[in-house]
Amino acid sequence: MRVLVLLLALLYMLGVVSAKGEAKKEVIQTRPVLLIPGFASSQLHAWKKTRCNHAIQKNLYRDVNVGDRLWIDVTRILAQGECWLSCMKLHMVNQSEVACKLRAAEGLSAISELDPGIVTGPLSTIWRGLIQDLVDQFHLGPDEIVVAPYDWRLPPARLQSRDKFFLKLKAQIEHTVIMHQQRHPDQPAAGLVVIAHSMGNNVFRYFLSWLRHEVGRHHWQEWIDRHISTYFAVGAPLLGSSEGLELITSGLTQGLPLAQSEVRKLVVTFGSIVGFLPIPSTPRTSHDSDILLSVRFQTNDGETERHYTSVDIASGVFFRDMAVHDPIFADMEEVRKRFYVEDDVIDAFKPWDRPPIENVYAVYGVNMPTKYNYQYQGSDVAGHWYQVSLERESGHRKVCNKTGDATVPYHSLSWAHTWLGSAGKAVNITRTPQKVYYSRDSIQRFKATRQGAEHHADYVHGTKHHLCSTKASAVTSAIAASATASAQTTASPTTSSSFWNGLFGGEAGGKHVTFFERQETVSEDVVRSTGIWEIDGARHREILSHPMFLRELRTELRHLFRGQRAGVDKSARPPQIDGDCYWNYRRAKCEFPEFCEYRYEFGDVTLDQSCRKRAVPLASPAGDKSHAVSIRKPKPDEDGGLCSTNHTPVTCALCDRPDEATTTRAIVATDFCEALCAYPARPSRAAMWPMSCRKERQ
Repeated sequence: MRVLVLLLALLYMLGVVSAKGEAKKEVIQTRPVLLIPGFASSQLHAWKKTRCNHAIQKNLYRDVNVGDRLWIDVTRILAQGECWLSCMKLHMVNQSEVACKLRAAEGLSAISELDPGIVTGPLSTIWRGLIQDLVDQFHLGPDEIVVAPYDWRLPPARLQSRDKFFLKLKAQIEHTVIMHQQRHPDQPAAGLVVIAHSMGNNVFRYFLSWLRHEVGRHHWQEWIDRHISTYFAVGAPLLGSSEGLELITSGLTQGLPLAQSEVRKLVVTFGSIVGFLPIPSTPRTSHDSDILLSVRFQTNDGETERHYTSVDIASGVFFRDMAVHDPIFADMEEVRKRFYVEDDVIDAFKPWDRPPIENVYAVYGVNMPTKYNYQYQGSDVAGHWYQVSLERESGHRKVCNKTGDATVPYHSLSWAHTWLGSAGKAVNITRTPQKVYYSRDSIQRFKATRQGAEHHADYVHGTKHHLCSTKASAVTSAIAASATASAQTTASPTTSSSFWNGLFGGEAGGKHVTFFERQETVSEDVVRSTGIWEIDGARHREILSHPMFLRELRTELRHLFRGQRAGVDKSARPPQIDGDCYWNYRRAKCEFPEFCEYRYEFGDVTLDQSCRKRAVPLASPAGDKSHAVSIRKPKPDEDGGLCSTNHTPVTCALCDRPDEATTTRAIVATDFCEALCAYPARPSRAAMWPMSCRKERQ
């Protein structure tokens, strides 16, 4: 009994210590967030009972019942593969169901984890990390994170005709915005934030085009301005993906316990697959003439080899040629014509212009090995194609010396650079390291002029040096010109050849995030902001949980939620969450002491877990405009008193140990005052702390 009492007392004391250490939570302004998943990224459930009578598999598992999860259920695939395949298939020509009636699941559970309880890697947990971060950092409630799952097997036109998906999405957005305004009448009225991934961007594009027909072109822009404030296009295959060619020709399992041939027979029935096959850019560049697929056919006269570009694929030449040897492609050509060519809502084979939304961000990974070109050989078996070889983006196939995100080639991803404006427009370029914490000294920035004639992401800096040049002499001269003309540009004093090497190759000096940003005044009251984020080493299927994407998204959303203009300052990124803090065993304290502190909470088992973000940092994070104020420089004869900003006093923050004198440099915006903070011995004398702010001694 005595031991129990002592244990309870200990728990109470720990709880008190923890409670004292907890910071008062900041009241955060928020906006609703709409999540649109991509291909195979949301659950599909059965809405009709179906018997599985496949010989030996009959008694191994169970029938398909209403509410059963079919996508994805690895256990059922292993036990009843044939039954599962028949349930997932569609009639190719009319896109109706074959055996089972499947519909998209609803709510966060539909996308957070596709197959709970089964370890399937990124295929199963694409959205979970992002959802968790939104809840942890912004305390968004169930009514503030809106999910738009859909039957990703269907082409967009069929989504509307069968499920009325876009009509429901419009009503869902309107209801969410109204409810948020009623719950937060003190916050300014603003639309929601859309985050779409992969093929979800194609769905959102179709929605905006459908909306124009639904509300009329005179009210279309007004509806968008009222209901959608920001759009994040994550991993958008704006010009399609070569990987789609592999899916429909030979199959791609993506970790599923099925044969490639079986996956191929399944995927070709999905009309949505046509929507992310390669298309040419407009106007066309030399990369639109690249051979993406070569096929050797067996004919009566021997063997014939044909080559196909994105133009041939978008025009249907590829499907019609292949249909002579494989009837599946004849059905796919029917799907292409019926649900894409004849669709009066949108021209799916024309690249997407920048959507008319106030803030638009295109975010994607770069410099990952990405498939680009395939070579196939026909066989004696109809519908079976041997993959002879494949090539990845390399050599002349690279665009601006960069590669894609391991799924979508850079040529397709970089179409987003056209959203920054036409040729001749000035763009701000910033390159930051992929670190938990970095300061102003670690970044490089400058202005460049968009070109875009040959490469979507081509820019000219200084004296007409193209960033996309592949010639070594041009690279060298560009670096030299940057050093010579640095005083005439907005480049940081730390700009060096490493920045140029990163822009050209993306590999020197470690991994980075490169931002391309521009603001355009459309009218007196309308300013549109566009940003492109290129994240080194971020894979297509894993980018939503990539630490650097979450860090920048977190920072940008916090900025936007406060009603500030897009394009948060990137001068520094201090630790923002508890997970960024960790224990430095050599120094026997938490790393980044200006932003992290040791604060034990019950349940911690390691020192790293007890390192948590400070409630009030000892230095102002420059990336946060609400803290990064411009402070005037003290006069030479000023020795004490407050450093001041626009009539706002700036006080010293707490030191790690109030009984010691500690030097703290405030990391703020440009033209700042560096203060020497000497703290008194006792916290009770807090009233005296502001008087200890003194001009730094040089």
